Amino acid sequence: MDFSHVDDSRSRELIEYLDFGSRFSRDDKLRTFAIQQLDAGMNVLDIGCGTGDDVRAIAEIVGSLGRVTGIDPSEAMIGEANARGVPSNATFGVGSAYTLPYADGGFDAVRADRVMQHLREPDVAASELRRVSKAGGTTLLLDQDWGSLMISGAETATTKRIVRTFGEHFARPWAGREAPGLLRRAGFPKVDFTTMVSTPVFPVAFVNVLNPAVDVAVQAGRIDADAGERWLNSLLEADQRGEFFCAIAVVVALGACPGQR
Repeated sequence: MDFSHVDDSRSRELIEYLDFGSRFSRDDKLRTFAIQQLDAGMNVLDIGCGTGDDVRAIAEIVGSLGRVTGIDPSEAMIGEANARGVPSNATFGVGSAYTLPYADGGFDAVRADRVMQHLREPDVAASELRRVSKAGGTTLLLDQDWGSLMISGAETATTKRIVRTFGEHFARPWAGREAPGLLRRAGFPKVDFTTMVSTPVFPVAFVNVLNPAVDVAVQAGRIDADAGERWLNSLLEADQRGEFFCAIAVVVALGACPGQR
């Protein structure tokens, strides 16, 4: 799904897409909170916060002595986030990762979850994340690596064409593998990373990957609509036989700022 111009496209559809994905990624999300060692009293910035699910979850972790700020470039997303409720220790606002409206060193933890894959100038954004990170603080990047997408269960040539076209429609399809280097170039002297492999079952893969991939390939003229429908039906039949497979690598990179909070 293309989140680079949400307010110029189908914002309601994209919101529903995020909601669907959130229901199946809770455990992975909690793991990233642990990796970043989010704790009571922290001041946290969530960039690309969407409808605010992460902000609300982090608000519970940091408690009344902490603070969470969520920003997103989409007015539609921020409007939805505010409509769903704002914890007393949280705020939402419209903002760009390229020009964060915050003072230097203001946050204990900065997060950009599935953001860099949509940015044409990720180094500019990463430098901003580093700028607002407090001494002793951390910045976490999480992105899928679309070059690692594996799908099995349908005709190989069509699958290759669809997978390649889908990856190419992201601004940074290799954002996952590029994340550690991105943080180092931004000035983080210590960078750690881990890789998670997402293996969605067919209904989740259909909504999050397969159907969007067909739409992109059709719009790009790489396949026609009938070929896309046949491909999806083949994967459904493979799933019914127990032969469907889908997996993608997700890279979590953590940059640490020198000093103590």
